[in-house]
Amino acid sequence: MKIDLHIHSRYSDGVDEIEELIPKIVDHGIDVFALTDHDCTDGWDEAAQLAKKYGISFIPGIEITTQGTFKDHKVGIHLLAYLPDANNPELQALLAENRELRQTRMKKLVENLQVDYPDLTYEKVVAGARELSTIGRPDLVSALWDLGGFDDVQDIWNGPVAKGSPYYVSIKARDVLEIIRIVRNAGGVPVIAHPLSRLGDDSNAAQFFPEEHFEQMVEAGLLGLETSHIEVSPAMREVLEKFAAKHNLILTGS
Repeated sequence: MKIDLHIHSRYSDGVDEIEELIPKIVDHGIDVFALTDHDCTDGWDEAAQLAKKYGISFIPGIEITTQGTFKDHKVGIHLLAYLPDANNPELQALLAENRELRQTRMKKLVENLQVDYPDLTYEKVVAGARELSTIGRPDLVSALWDLGGFDDVQDIWNGPVAKGSPYYVSIKARDVLEIIRIVRNAGGVPVIAHPLSRLGDDSNAAQFFPEEHFEQMVEAGLLGLETSHIEVSPAMREVLEKFAAKHNLILTGS
């Protein structure tokens, strides 16, 4: 059985509409999938209907924007929430708040970029996004690409919109401990997405692992870690899997 528990559609930063996405999932031989768009549940109904049509299993999910603490610094953490009640008012209020934060952050990003890309506007970024979708950096990349001047779209990702770029603006989201509790109260299964991605090599993975903070997340109700992800190094995966075994956490992947 082939399972993928971390898939995005055009409702956030995926490239496919739901009706295009499900046949591709089938073509890849996936038997069970989770739709985990950023900060929204809008694609769930359509995904469920098409999954039934194609004879595959669908798990409703969300990738929620949060913040945590790493070496005394606030860092962005993405929390996967599986099977929560989509009608839970506290959860939906949180998702609406995050989408608004993303819009505010995007306006500031555009403002910063206009110093060197004066033809870029927030309206151009939004125009390329799907209606009702969660605005994100892929929409900004598309708008910059349409302006021209780049040889490859990856040059945009590695340059002006990169997290280390002087233009970059982070999202001031709520603390991950609070979000974990909200997800649990909504009946969901909270799992940290690609934990500590791009951190730690074979020689120093353990020193990058903030065990105390992860234990706080477990105490708050964390139930799993997404360790099988391309951005999680093999050495870091080993550290995370040992922690998961110690605390009886589930392991997921994409």
